[in-house]
Amino acid sequence: MEQATQEILVVGYPKSGNTWLTRLVAELISCPVKGFFGKTNNREIAIEGGDRQSNYVVFKGHHTFDQVCQKIQHKHLIYVVRDVRDVAISGANFFKIYPTKLDKYISKLPNIGNFYYNKCISEHAKINRMIRIIDNYEKPLPWCKIPWDKHVIQYLNNGILVIKYEDLLVNPEAECQRILSSLGIERSTQQIAAAIKNQSFETRKEQFKLSGDNRRYKFLREGKSGGWKQKLTEEQKNFLTNRFFDTLNALEYLD
Repeated sequence: MEQATQEILVVGYPKSGNTWLTRLVAELISCPVKGFFGKTNNREIAIEGGDRQSNYVVFKGHHTFDQVCQKIQHKHLIYVVRDVRDVAISGANFFKIYPTKLDKYISKLPNIGNFYYNKCISEHAKINRMIRIIDNYEKPLPWCKIPWDKHVIQYLNNGILVIKYEDLLVNPEAECQRILSSLGIERSTQQIAAAIKNQSFETRKEQFKLSGDNRRYKFLREGKSGGWKQKLTEEQKNFLTNRFFDTLNALEYLD
């Protein structure tokens, strides 16, 4: 009798490394990435490995725990978390967010819109807007409907496997072992090393560049951590650290 397909969901707050970890998990267990959880016929950028034969499939998501806890086995949930101070920078770079209504209006004008958005709106202003979104003070992004800390705490409090983006960068072998152990799947040291290499930022960016996949190439930015130390102003650093102190401390992000 053919076994039923088992669904795995890699979930996290936007710009936390979801796409990277989704692809890495699928590479580890040699199964396809089917797309964004709950959507059909979507253009999710993480999709790959359609030719892999497996009883597993991996999905990517940004859902709250309440949205998925009845749909995916808890042992098949993997939560990726990233320092909120880096999330603010990554989100400000990735999302087209407008500090003011006037900025939004001008940025949508033909011929000059892109120039205005890219050259005339400061990075500081974009980061400030992203910080307000993360704090849930403003709600223009569909997957940022609750503050960053509440999103994280829901998964922490329910015993879901949590993978820190920063740990994945520093010691991917150990984090891959944790993932495999949680899923009850065995892989050799060589298989783990191969999966990590195949899904490294350097390898994937080069592959996307050579294949002319500009959309996926641009999506992969730097694959680093700690950029907030140089990019954020002291005021921004203090706000984020104080606002999310308890969760940052619980995750050992504070020195």
